[in-house]
Amino acid sequence: MKIYTVIILLLFNISCQMENNKEYTKYQTFDEYKLMGVRRFIIREPYVLVKKELDTIFVIKSNDRNKLIKYINRGAYWYSKSIIEVEPPPDDGEQYLLDMTSTVCEKFIYNDTVIEYKYQYRHLSGDSIDRSNRRSNSDILVHTKKDCIILSIQDDDIKNYDDPFNEIKEFVLNYKEIFPLYSPEIQLPWYSIFEKHIDGNILSIYEIDGGNKKFVSSKKMNSLGEFDNEGTLAWWW
Repeated sequence: MKIYTVIILLLFNISCQMENNKEYTKYQTFDEYKLMGVRRFIIREPYVLVKKELDTIFVIKSNDRNKLIKYINRGAYWYSKSIIEVEPPPDDGEQYLLDMTSTVCEKFIYNDTVIEYKYQYRHLSGDSIDRSNRRSNSDILVHTKKDCIILSIQDDDIKNYDDPFNEIKEFVLNYKEIFPLYSPEIQLPWYSIFEKHIDGNILSIYEIDGGNKKFVSSKKMNSLGEFDNEGTLAWWW
């Protein structure tokens, strides 16, 4: 019996060493609001691997190991950028100068708040994804643990392509004056407000319109919780 116990402990230690390779630490999930791993006594699949350096945090999900998520410290905020989806043009026989559409998400994280700046970008296959006047369908999503505000902006509302944080923060702080229309409206700009409720592993979303609260959808979360989404709340929006 003791021999079997020793073998199990050895296998466990080897597994931990593999997971902690290159200074990665194994956690159950990652709290993106606080930018830190969340431990559990028993870690289940899926889980995350986290490595911290001086100004950068690297995160890998066990159910998506080919994708490295990187958060960079920019002083007033932490920054992350990802390509959510790449789509070819419709196959209707026509020739397209810009033959790919990528959905890009830039994140700005500060004070337990995650701001997502999402837009679509038309480009040639193989080109790098950079912001330009080829952007379209731009949205700003402001997430806290309890709610989410969605601001649908004009495609050219963001002027500073290299560092849009201050412009986006101005939108967020004054959205009721800048965005007079409540969703959904054909005319831009508009905004929406949602509440998030978590009961065990069930995440429910309610839309708040004035004094009214309307149920939108629910999702059964896996062991990664909210961090399992390709973009927070992307599963229903």
